[in-house]
Amino acid sequence: MEKYDVAVIGGGPVGGYVAKKIASEGFKTALFEEHKRIGMPLKCAGLVTSRIFNFLDFSKTKVVQNEIYGAHIYSPSGEVLTIGGDRVHALVINRSQFDEEIIDNAKNSGAEIYLESRTTSGKKRNNNIQLDILQKEKTTQINCSLLIGADGPHSKIREVFRFPQPIEFLRGIGAEITNINLDPKFVEIFLGQNIAPGFFAWVIPINNDGSEARIGLCIDSNSKTTLKQCFIHLLKSKQLQNIKITKHIGGAIPLGPLKKTVESNIMLVGDAAAQVKPTSGGGIYPGLLCAHYCSSVALEALELNDFSSRVLNKYHKLWSKEIGKELSLGMKFRTIFKNFNDEKLDRYIKKLNNKKTIDAINKYGDIDYPSKLAFPLLKNSPSLLKLLPSAFKLKKK
Repeated sequence: MEKYDVAVIGGGPVGGYVAKKIASEGFKTALFEEHKRIGMPLKCAGLVTSRIFNFLDFSKTKVVQNEIYGAHIYSPSGEVLTIGGDRVHALVINRSQFDEEIIDNAKNSGAEIYLESRTTSGKKRNNNIQLDILQKEKTTQINCSLLIGADGPHSKIREVFRFPQPIEFLRGIGAEITNINLDPKFVEIFLGQNIAPGFFAWVIPINNDGSEARIGLCIDSNSKTTLKQCFIHLLKSKQLQNIKITKHIGGAIPLGPLKKTVESNIMLVGDAAAQVKPTSGGGIYPGLLCAHYCSSVALEALELNDFSSRVLNKYHKLWSKEIGKELSLGMKFRTIFKNFNDEKLDRYIKKLNNKKTIDAINKYGDIDYPSKLAFPLLKNSPSLLKLLPSAFKLKKK
């Protein structure tokens, strides 16, 4: 039975980052990824801010496909709200290549990378974790002092060791397309019960002439409309006539960060811990931010040779202090948004569509920290207070 200091389950950017940080300090680290290739199948829209590169040691030029300056937001009735345009607000990345770069760095730092390796079961034994790993139809057992679950929305580690579940899951569908004519500086966002009940749809130009794009949508898990029906409706948009689909995308997004992300010998991080922005479904930035704290506390535990929940709980406290309130507010904003019917969406898109409010959005809007916009927006548009239920009180710091 192979023995490791740390076993990381999941070969996405979060798992790769953690494996790299720990392996670079000389600890025996293994990363197990269930798929044949890193970054595949594609499950992400690939829209991020430049903040993510603060955690990484490779140039953004390797993976950035396009720069986004703003967004055209379409209400159900067709009202268009245009925001941004003055500067770069987001980057479009080649997500598969992004993942590969991070895993390559982990491998170069000494982490052992195993593909087509799926965790089937696990248990605690003699102050260690014993895992059964299915590798190409053969089950292998490994032992580790510390297990880090970075294995996505439907985390096996979360399930096996009975951690709490996310509050909800979004279901997503999408594609990469060609033969389109977009403004390469703007994403297109579509709202409405027919196109994306409980969330939104998107068209993201992925090259600098707007001839290729990544399209998709998510819907509420309780939606009576199917993903296929919504996707067909999206494809009827005038922007998407005569397109050619080159690749399909799909997956789930967990929302509602876990109240518990550690116990003795085990840590959860990234989508496995539902460390995802509820307003946009983005998980790369919060995942890497939490991975930074996860790896630093893991290294402390390894140096102390103490993997008790008392030691590991420092990680939960650190990420909660850093981004927990933001994610919690995001869930409250989401609760409000989910209760909007098409009539309300139309009404409030119209209310927002004035220069004073748009200027506030452009100045304070931040897709990583959407709560920063709340007070400036309400100050410029007090009528938006009608959106807030009495149970949801915003207190200015």
